[in-house]
Amino acid sequence: MGTIGWNSAPLNTSAHSAMATESVVSPRKRLPRLNLEQHLVPGGGAVLEDDVALSVLPPSSPSTASTASSSDSKKSAAKTKLKAPSPPFEQSCLHERATSRLVSKSGEANDERVSDVSDDSDGDASLSRTQQLRNWLRRLNQTFGSSFLLLVGTVYAVQGFTSFSALAVNYFFKDNLKLQPTESQSLLTVMMVPWGVKPLYGIISDSLPLFGYHRKSYMILCSALGAIATLTLAVPDLITTPLGAVLVLMLNSLSTAVIDVVIDARVVEMSRLDPKYGANDLQSVSWVSMSVGGVLGSFLSGPATHNLGVRGVFCFAAVGPLTILVFSMFMHEPKTTVSKRHFKSSAKRQLRQLKGAICTPVIWMCALWVFLSGAISPGYSQVFFYFSTDVLKFTPEFLGTVSAFGFIFLMVGTMLYNACFKDMSFRLIFFIAQLSLAVVSLLDIVLVTRANLDVGIPDKAFVLGDAVIADVISRLKTMPVMVLCAKLCPKGIEGTLFALLMSISNFSRSVSEFWGALVCAWLGIAKDQYDMLWLAIIFRSALKVIPIFFLFLIPATDPQEIVDELDFSSPAHGDASKDNFEDEEGEGDDEHSEICLLLYYEVQQLDKWFVRDSYRSGFLQLLHRRTIWRWFLYYISTSTV
Repeated sequence: MGTIGWNSAPLNTSAHSAMATESVVSPRKRLPRLNLEQHLVPGGGAVLEDDVALSVLPPSSPSTASTASSSDSKKSAAKTKLKAPSPPFEQSCLHERATSRLVSKSGEANDERVSDVSDDSDGDASLSRTQQLRNWLRRLNQTFGSSFLLLVGTVYAVQGFTSFSALAVNYFFKDNLKLQPTESQSLLTVMMVPWGVKPLYGIISDSLPLFGYHRKSYMILCSALGAIATLTLAVPDLITTPLGAVLVLMLNSLSTAVIDVVIDARVVEMSRLDPKYGANDLQSVSWVSMSVGGVLGSFLSGPATHNLGVRGVFCFAAVGPLTILVFSMFMHEPKTTVSKRHFKSSAKRQLRQLKGAICTPVIWMCALWVFLSGAISPGYSQVFFYFSTDVLKFTPEFLGTVSAFGFIFLMVGTMLYNACFKDMSFRLIFFIAQLSLAVVSLLDIVLVTRANLDVGIPDKAFVLGDAVIADVISRLKTMPVMVLCAKLCPKGIEGTLFALLMSISNFSRSVSEFWGALVCAWLGIAKDQYDMLWLAIIFRSALKVIPIFFLFLIPATDPQEIVDELDFSSPAHGDASKDNFEDEEGEGDDEHSEICLLLYYEVQQLDKWFVRDSYRSGFLQLLHRRTIWRWFLYYISTSTV
């Protein structure tokens, strides 16, 4: 997610005014119709003839503020052939695109909002923390609206409140089902499978409205489904087998994952209302809300598990999805209707867009690093839970307190990231976080060997201190991962691509837990048999260093600038042109030529970026060139079918 916005730098009035008044012209409007055979000179590369005019002004130019007259003139220039000769074609002209879109209904109102906030932010350096917080909250309210902020805060707080039942699930597997730690960890990994196919939920919700709504109906349906699944676990003697427990928990995970996709899509879409701070601000609100819900749920989980038992905890845990159900009913969303044919075409178009995006080097390389950093080291969550209860004799109350402290210091990590690491490059912060995690994870050896008692440190004090440090450092890695994923999402497929990136991150954690269960089984670690746990910890810490050697996969520059330069609306317009040709059989050849030419130069620009910002590994260069040119040739071949 993002960062706390009250420590952010003051707003730049002129920059925001330019962003607010700038309108992005689609590639079809920027490019006049042409024939590739007439304008691609054989043997001499691509040359733009006199009858082709491309006018893409830099964002700093005053003329980029679009008006009705300028827009009409651009459209007329795109439809008619210019008689005056134009200067030679420059590849960079195609990529001087605005990094923000005009998404507010009233440009004038948006300008007034930015101006007011800028006037107030000029003296942020001399303001107190309280006043900065007030200014930040006022800016959030003016930008996104109180109703949207309330919805986001509630949904993420309920997601954090799932910690209330997490402890009960662990005790349910351990005491009720009598499972070994490796078995329990494997079943919990299977339970999280619905989180690995989140893009499917995004495509379905975007393409197929239920009862006329793309978001509202899915949130209502899934929150009701989650409440039913949770209440099923609360019925005594109804779920008594591992298979039944996993199926019900998978159903609950499915409902939570769909709700997460829907609200994440809304957050990514709304963040474009403030291109400079929107992503960080909304993700900060999301994570702070989740942390607050997590703290509350964790503090209550221990006493509730001890006094009510696991069945009673599941009964009260149904309050979370029921709360989302109530708020979803009052969610504002315009009603829409689509035909079955529109659903199929929309789903196919999104799949083509998603395939084109994920094949882009800057996106798939970042996604690969996110997966490697999470999956390459094994996780031992259930093994440590069994060790804490069997060897350290920790009570449910203390385990709930440890979890609550973890959520509290997750918020501390969020504020620390915002204060010290927000402007740091992704490569550097990932290097610091990954190396720190490798070192901190070694502290678990002190606990499992009971060396802490030799130096006079009680188990509870050591565990609390270790949890605090580990959670802060973990957040310093999680925060930039979420911001990186948000910046990689091009306009038009924000929700689907963000869900895919989050699925990759979730899947990497599942692989880590499953991989950890295999390691523990191989080392003979089981209930009351923890002699080899120290070796498993050393193995885990050593593997946490490996992702550092793959940091070249992360771009050295801001990935959002690269994504905005690529402008994924080009393939989208190509797909739309194909659909229109199939439906109406009109004007397909010239449109296809324009898009192919634009895509050709974008691939060239992509090639220049890779050479500039990546290490020149022969294998990666070969893989990169094969990927982008296959993408380009695939688009041309599919568009001519």
